[in-house]
Amino acid sequence: SGFGVMAVAARNGTLQMGYERRHTIRGLNIRHQQDLAREAAERALSLLDARPARGGTMRAVLDPELAGVFAHEAVGHASEADLVQEGNSVLAGKIGERIGNPVVTIVDDPSLPEFGFEPFDAEGSATGRTEIIRKGVLAGFLHSRETLAAVGNGRAGHARAMAGEPPLVRMSNTFIEAGESTRDEILAECGNGILLKGSRGGQVDPGRGVFQFNAEYGYLIEDGECTTMVRDVSLSGEILRTLFSIRLCGNEVRMHQGYCGKGGQSVPVSDGAPYTLLDDAVVGGSGDS
Repeated sequence: SGFGVMAVAARNGTLQMGYERRHTIRGLNIRHQQDLAREAAERALSLLDARPARGGTMRAVLDPELAGVFAHEAVGHASEADLVQEGNSVLAGKIGERIGNPVVTIVDDPSLPEFGFEPFDAEGSATGRTEIIRKGVLAGFLHSRETLAAVGNGRAGHARAMAGEPPLVRMSNTFIEAGESTRDEILAECGNGILLKGSRGGQVDPGRGVFQFNAEYGYLIEDGECTTMVRDVSLSGEILRTLFSIRLCGNEVRMHQGYCGKGGQSVPVSDGAPYTLLDDAVVGGSGDS
């Protein structure tokens, strides 16, 4: 079940939106979701006063939602073994190689009780934890029985399908594992940069290894503190370069829910992360200060 709310604020011809959503496998009591509507409305109003972000290369802190989008879209899709075997993944041929900072571990686990929960996949294989990246080293790909048979090692359990459709290699619950730093420690280590929050879509090319994601909004970070709210801001870059740019991961993972499309099929998924510090982030924006 799920719940979503969008609030729109307008002033002098300018429109801004705030959006909140929740999905769960456990059942959702709509009566207790009024606070989400209030948060969405307050954010839409605040964005009317926010200024456009200034683009450039800088230190950036990603909140759990945007860092989770990076884990899912940039790394997760590139780890799907059918894309790897078709030559459409920047990760092809790199098992056992260091592809990121040692603080980075990225996991997909269908057995977790999150929105992508499946104890058995569409081919009847038991599911479980698959480490895609372990301490910066590419550890494995996501497999169906078919793709696993082609390589002979690893585990199946990642075949998913809509009713009446053929199974495809898919993600489920994909996340960056927690590190040891608090949010305040990450902001302090950032010093001066930007905090990017939320997600408004984007695009990724797993074959070329590049991505572009739109944040919902952000805050300037000055002397380790969040200050001015900004809007119209994005994050882009190369997948492997960004993995090496991750300097710190926070100590608390937060998951977000949604749907993932592939091959004309849509399945429920979760993705998440802790607060994550990038040393050299390519931030897009039209602001001049």
